[in-house]
Amino acid sequence: MSTVLGPLAFVAFVALGLAQPAPPAEKAAPQKTVLSPALVAGLESHAGLTYARYGSRELQLDLYRPAQRGAPLPAIVMIHGGGWFQGNRGGMTRLAQALAARGYVTVTISYRLSGEAKFPAAIQDAKAAVRWLRSNAGTYGIDSAAIGVTGHSAGGHLAALLATSGGVQELEGDGGNAGQSSNVQAGVAMGAQSDFETTRIRDLSERPDDPHYRPFLGATQRAQPATYALGSPRHHLDRTDPPLAFVTGELDDASTRADDTRRDLMKLGVATGLSVIPQVPHAFLGQQRAFDLAVNACDAFFTLHLKQRSHPPVESSLATSLAAPGARWTMLGGGYAGSEGAQWVGDTLHFAAHHDRLAFKWTEHGGLTVWRDDSPEATSFRPDGRGGFYVVEQTTRQLTRWNAQAERIEVLADKFEGRRLNRPNDCIVRSDGTVWFTDPDFLFTQRKDEVKELTEQNLYRYDPRTRSLTVAARGFNKPNGLAFSPDEKSLFVTDSSGFDILRFAVAADGTLGTREVFATLKVRGLDGLAFDSAGRLWCAALDGVHIFDSAGRDLGVVKLPFKPTAIAFAPPPSKLVCVTTREAAFVATLR
Repeated sequence: MSTVLGPLAFVAFVALGLAQPAPPAEKAAPQKTVLSPALVAGLESHAGLTYARYGSRELQLDLYRPAQRGAPLPAIVMIHGGGWFQGNRGGMTRLAQALAARGYVTVTISYRLSGEAKFPAAIQDAKAAVRWLRSNAGTYGIDSAAIGVTGHSAGGHLAALLATSGGVQELEGDGGNAGQSSNVQAGVAMGAQSDFETTRIRDLSERPDDPHYRPFLGATQRAQPATYALGSPRHHLDRTDPPLAFVTGELDDASTRADDTRRDLMKLGVATGLSVIPQVPHAFLGQQRAFDLAVNACDAFFTLHLKQRSHPPVESSLATSLAAPGARWTMLGGGYAGSEGAQWVGDTLHFAAHHDRLAFKWTEHGGLTVWRDDSPEATSFRPDGRGGFYVVEQTTRQLTRWNAQAERIEVLADKFEGRRLNRPNDCIVRSDGTVWFTDPDFLFTQRKDEVKELTEQNLYRYDPRTRSLTVAARGFNKPNGLAFSPDEKSLFVTDSSGFDILRFAVAADGTLGTREVFATLKVRGLDGLAFDSAGRLWCAALDGVHIFDSAGRDLGVVKLPFKPTAIAFAPPPSKLVCVTTREAAFVATLR
């Protein structure tokens, strides 16, 4: 039973002279966003530049860039919010200045609000701003091939629409610089609506006091569905769209997380992402901590996709780089809630965005395509010698077999000694046809409706000939990655809870010898393993991919933009390597 002390109880404590219960502490007001004078002083500013004209009507922007001139810089268009009917470009000044200080040319733009001109006027103004930047790239030191856009609330919607509507002539307008492209190369939409064709928007547009959608689009969704479709970023999605990420406050409406839009982008192979800023509402740029997190999220995304063109350099601490001279990572997709299962079959790469329930195929010439869009969180695909794959599925907690079309053919193992497996994670196939897989107990604390039935987290061996499942090794905490040495005389295993790569001798009959420590890292989070053609062992870890020689010496670390999870080498004569990470897959060419 709980007791609540009301006003009378508080009075009783005072009257009796007893110690009074402390009044509830007032929550400190969030610190307001300010920029350091030194940051602002380091910028070159140009206020009130006219970027578009409609008869006698002129639209202005404010431009910021580092005062130190050098190579041309990427540019970012910043679009303010206000429900499309209010607000001004000054609302984005601090964000523009903060990002300019990180090596961008930024512009905050005024645009025609809904009380002056209805849709598509506002998006036509945003496109005119992009064209103006390209037309004036030489004057302001802009890399015209690297222009991004961001905005908040209504401005976030316009940013998303600008990113997805390239080539839609109805949205171009005649604001000037018609010879320039209005396409952008990356976008970050904050607190944004990305789908105007939902029932939620339909209902909001029909409210008698609707200040947003009817004034902006001219009517209700039911009355003018084509207009709502034209104004909907999701409606325009295709494979040619630039990377588009979303930032939102944890307390904002769930629609601003753009779940369906992001999934569509993933399926199209377009990089996306979601940053949720903790414990803040829709309007968060005025709070210092939230502002700083938003700046970091924008900068990380724009660095990867504008500064690095979605091809980050291959960086390592190895004495001699294993990558081809000038090699860069090619980013495949992005914005996943986890990525695993890299496996080459000939020149075709397979991998999974498992928590997004997607499985992909990729080739250099065909690009990225969806292999399966209802994957049961499959995390490992190994050829079965019959044209299909052995697959471990985290949703079903099973070892299964799929055909080449990603259709499940049969369940091979789902229980051990009558109890359901934990969460099969990685599997490999030995030359004798046996399938080995790890079974950690991931996700049970998050998935309260699932019951953990096994007390152990084991390494299992499945024999397709006898259809028997046996324990190959016990005593793990979070068994994860697996790799046989090239001669199959040793099996290597990672345990994500520890620092060690373990090695087991493999007897001719497949039984394992005593475990030994092959190598010890200084970080946890050990994950996938793979041997390259020179016999070096690659290990995915929290700080990158560590590479070891046959004696267990750490030769160095290959860095990636996100935590690596799995590694796979294309068969000869290809020199390609794939590393999956938490958010995307990356491919590079080795020496």
